[in-house]
Amino acid sequence: MEMKTNSRSLFFYLMLIIIVVQSCKKENVTSDSLPANKQWIRDSMRVYYYWNETLPQKPSESNSATAFFRSLLNGADRFSYLEDPDEVKTEYSSFGYYGFDYALLTNITAPGALVATVTLVVPGSAADKAGLKRGDFFTAVNDISINNTASNNIQHILKQGNNIKLQLAMLNNGAFTNAGTLNLSALYFTEQPVYLTKTFSSAGKKTGYVFYDAFNGVFDRNMLDSLSKLGAAGISNLIIDLRYNPGGDVSSAAKIAGILTAAEATQTFVIYQANKNGGRSNRSFQQTMLENDYQPQSFVEIKRRRISPGKVIVLTTAATASSAELLINSLKPYTSVIQIGQTTMGKDMASFAIADERKPTLVNLVLHPLVFKLYNANGNGDYSGGLVPDYQADEFAELPLKQFGDPADPLLNQALKLTGNATTATVTKNKMNLNAAPNTTLTYHSARERAIHAAPVNVRYVKTVAPKIN
Repeated sequence: MEMKTNSRSLFFYLMLIIIVVQSCKKENVTSDSLPANKQWIRDSMRVYYYWNETLPQKPSESNSATAFFRSLLNGADRFSYLEDPDEVKTEYSSFGYYGFDYALLTNITAPGALVATVTLVVPGSAADKAGLKRGDFFTAVNDISINNTASNNIQHILKQGNNIKLQLAMLNNGAFTNAGTLNLSALYFTEQPVYLTKTFSSAGKKTGYVFYDAFNGVFDRNMLDSLSKLGAAGISNLIIDLRYNPGGDVSSAAKIAGILTAAEATQTFVIYQANKNGGRSNRSFQQTMLENDYQPQSFVEIKRRRISPGKVIVLTTAATASSAELLINSLKPYTSVIQIGQTTMGKDMASFAIADERKPTLVNLVLHPLVFKLYNANGNGDYSGGLVPDYQADEFAELPLKQFGDPADPLLNQALKLTGNATTATVTKNKMNLNAAPNTTLTYHSARERAIHAAPVNVRYVKTVAPKIN
């Protein structure tokens, strides 16, 4: 038996282990009399799963494949998941269907009430075409008011992809007033992850800014072109806005790091630490770039584009995850990195897809278990609690939220102060003192869903492609 993975060589020899596990009929494998699909799940987890030594000895077999998989997970695991084509998935997120993210905030003008604020709108999406903008508020969905009791139902509705009606609101003198309704239908769109590039000039100093929302290798050249243009404009510092970036292709992170540092192709970009079966693997910049087949793949081209700014400032929130965190951590051995905003999500691990490749296929499932812990060239990692910013800043300090690239935005404003490009804009606390809801899982709700599983989830069944942090 052979497993489908998107790892190039690190786990090649583990294919033999899978065969042995399936064929040797060891006592600890067959004595449970598990159904074939669940036996396959557990055998796969025994080989690949980072916490394989904590798997239960006799898991229950009376659950669905998804429930069985979850029963195997370590308590520290927040991100492993299983795809079962027999379980029809209809829920994604407001981002996946309509192209917007939102956060829920306490509305102190009404006890128990919440208000949603739009944090991001994808250009070309249904939300964008309907006129929804970052910073807009809504207080009800399909005539259901948003409050502590109804918040779960609201989240469920926004993940279904059906036609929805948002009750818009405006903030006037510390109170919300109705601002009409907005109807949205799900619409297919493709996100180009570079939303905005901009330069700020003051006293002869130039600082570049780029908002980057996903490490999608299809658009690597777009991001590299954006950085090259900022370099050509003569910037001395760079601000990368990753505040809602859920991660994606590790190879994309290596290319971005390569253009921002003086690192050589053979120097270590990331260290993958697996369980005792997989061991430890140091991956260079060039090796990591080659882990996916997205262009460019030559480190020589990366060096030609190099801009090497004096300071690399990264803007983060609790929704910044995965490859975004990896980029921050992996840059640190090679250049000065300043983090501004909030502590990140803490997804310091990578996974790859595992599927049954037997002919005919006997198990129609795809596993996405956490397989690697991630470390930088100095061996620093273990940030499951999130990367803590050097400078704390709250984007909700002033409402409505400022547009990306607005120097009055609290995160960007702090960054510009550090680069000498400070503006005259003042950032003051909103008189209402709106704060994130006490249940922090509500904050950046839809953005966090994207970071846990991409929405919609796209799996590439290519053996020669290395880990993608979804």
